[in-house]
Amino acid sequence: MKKQSWHLALFVIMLWNSACSAAEPTDVAVTSLPSTPTSRVIPPRSCKPTLDDGVSPSYKPNAPERDVVGQGHVLTGVLLSSETCEPIANARLEFWPEEAGFGHPDSARATLFTDQNGRYRFECNPPEHIHMRISAPGYRTIGVNSYHPEGSAEGVLDIVLMPEKFSNTYY
Repeated sequence: MKKQSWHLALFVIMLWNSACSAAEPTDVAVTSLPSTPTSRVIPPRSCKPTLDDGVSPSYKPNAPERDVVGQGHVLTGVLLSSETCEPIANARLEFWPEEAGFGHPDSARATLFTDQNGRYRFECNPPEHIHMRISAPGYRTIGVNSYHPEGSAEGVLDIVLMPEKFSNTYY
């Protein structure tokens, strides 16, 4: 029976490792071996497309290319494809934070691009919320208006884009 438990644990580990990118780790103990080692199994990240909130009327195109427009809040994340769960490199992200008492100042608007691993980093003054417009060749452009850091100095927002070929599909 111990050999079967070990094989089952190995199968579970292989199954989880074949899924897409990772989120929070979970411990799974492999108990059939004398030393009882612990393997870290990482569940898959969700690749459900990010809800398109629509682009805010406060959007202005052609914001300067920069990733720092202030200090006090850092937003990071990764862009993924809903089809493959793989990172999207060189995607265009446009940000315009709303600062308490100042609205959406032009000095806080920015355009930046994801790196080769689909990651981005944006630093600004502490915002009430940050509006975003995300686009990438072959993917549906979306607006995200739902990021509200609630006074936090750091935030993480992963975004999943749907390929254009699925543009008539709703999740």
